[in-house]
Amino acid sequence: MLTLRPLSASSPSERVGAWNAAYAGYAVPLAFDQAMLERHVRRSGIDLDLSVTGLLDRVEIGVSFAATRGSRAWIGGFGVFEPHRRRGLATRLMQAHLERLAEAGFAETWLEVIDSNPAREVYRRCGFVEVRRLRLFEGRPASGKGSRLLTIPQLRARHAVLNETAPTWRRDLPTLVDSIELEGARALGVDGGYAVTADQGERLAVLDAAVRDLPAGERLLAALAAVAGDRSMRLVDEPDGTPLALACEAAGLSNPLNQWEMARRA
Repeated sequence: MLTLRPLSASSPSERVGAWNAAYAGYAVPLAFDQAMLERHVRRSGIDLDLSVTGLLDRVEIGVSFAATRGSRAWIGGFGVFEPHRRRGLATRLMQAHLERLAEAGFAETWLEVIDSNPAREVYRRCGFVEVRRLRLFEGRPASGKGSRLLTIPQLRARHAVLNETAPTWRRDLPTLVDSIELEGARALGVDGGYAVTADQGERLAVLDAAVRDLPAGERLLAALAAVAGDRSMRLVDEPDGTPLALACEAAGLSNPLNQWEMARRA
């Protein structure tokens, strides 16, 4: 019998162990230490009372982290531990967790999944549908003119105007504000565009960005290159076909990985 236990009942070290067991052998390295997981929980708004460990006959078999904002929920980490995979337990765990989220009043649940991940079939069986393809771009565009720093109110205004569609969870405004206020991220502006960046050692992480049109995309990439210097930059979760995606393609940035954003509506 599959039962669920709130992750709030686990210790911080137990939650880290569960996360790492869920992502063992994953296509992209996602091993966390305790500080990294706590940061992920805080930035994403993960609710540990609504996040669960799955138990089969009292044996832990997997984990599912859920964040909430308004009437929406987001799966911010999901997986079955290696000894229990390929037995249909992922579908059972996700279905049970979705039932709990529905009982708690959440009308929509969202997630992202790497396009080559077999878990896409699990999510389809659980009622998720693919909404849009998200692209990852990285590289070193040609440097150009600099940018100006934006205040949080200025970022809020540009975020509302320049995003043609709703941003992904990681690029939603609460996540960005958390990164600026608590993690040292910076909001930068150019004419017709903005970006939120964070230094990650030898790489400049672009946490979010949006532009009005292709010329604004070219200006923004040039400004980001000036900030990055001799480092590469990486932009995640960029919806396919946006002016910024087209600018990244034109600048010759590589696209090593794509994801699908999926949604399930009650």
